[in-house]
Amino acid sequence: MACRRGAGDRLLDQLAVKWSVNLLRIPRDGVRVGDVFVVQKRTLDQWDRLEDLYRPKLELPVPDRQLVGDLAEVESWGYEANAGFEALQGFLLGLGVPALPLHAAVKAARKTTVTLSFSVSNVSRTALLPGEIKREMERRARGSRWGSVDMKRQYVVAHAVWEATSLQIKLDGSGKTVGELSASLTNVAHASGGLKATHDSSGTIKYRRHEPIVFGVQVTGVGFETGTPQLKGVPDLTPMQVRHGGDGGGSPAEEFGTGVLIGAGNGSPFVSIR
Repeated sequence: MACRRGAGDRLLDQLAVKWSVNLLRIPRDGVRVGDVFVVQKRTLDQWDRLEDLYRPKLELPVPDRQLVGDLAEVESWGYEANAGFEALQGFLLGLGVPALPLHAAVKAARKTTVTLSFSVSNVSRTALLPGEIKREMERRARGSRWGSVDMKRQYVVAHAVWEATSLQIKLDGSGKTVGELSASLTNVAHASGGLKATHDSSGTIKYRRHEPIVFGVQVTGVGFETGTPQLKGVPDLTPMQVRHGGDGGGSPAEEFGTGVLIGAGNGSPFVSIR
C-alpha cells in the first residue's frame, strides 16, 4: 500500500485534496510565498523570486500566517512498514535527523512486519490569496523582466507555504519489535541539536523541532498568452475582497482546493524541490 492522494487517507486527503498542498519529499527551509518554480515532472526547480522579476522590485502584500489546529487531530491510516517508512524518511531528514544513522534505522525498520500511522502538529499556513498576487502582477505588468522564460516549460508561483515543528509516528505490531524500533528511531535523532525525540511503551514516537520547517507548498500556474506573465485561472479581486471579519474572510473558491497539484491527480502527494 503506497501513500497516494485521494486514496481515502484522512491526513493526505486533507492536505492534498482539500487544500491542494504539494508535500515536499524532504522538508526544507528557504521557501517563501512568491517563489517561482519550474515544474519538471515531480520536481519543482526553484527558479527565482517574484519580487526580483520586476523593475523596480514587485512588492506583495504581507502574507497572513495562521495556525491550522485541526490537523493535529488528523492521523493517517496504517501503512505496512516498507511503504510507510519510505514516505517518512524524507520528512525525518528534513526535521534534522542525521542521514547515515537514519538510513540504517529505516532500512532495518522496512524489513519488519509492523504497521505505522503518522500525524503532524504545530502546523501553520502562510499565504496570500492568488488573486492578490495576480492583481499586483497586472498592476506592474510593464515592469516585468521575465527575460529568460522558456515558453515550453510550466511555471508556478507559491501562494501558500505550510510549516510544522512536530511529527508523530505510531507503531503497531509485536511488543518486542515495536519496542526495539521505537528505541532505534528515537536514538538516531539525539545527534541533532535542534530536534527532540521521545517514545513511550505503546509505540508512539514524537519528534519536535525547535524551529518550523516547510513541508508543503500551494502553487498557482503562470501563463504568457499575451507575452506578459499572469496567474492562470485566478478569480478577479476587483473590488478588493474582505479577508478578515465576522464572515470568516475572502472567497471560498480560493480558501480551499486552490492551486496546481504536481503529478497525477491520484498519484503520490510528494514532490522534490531543488
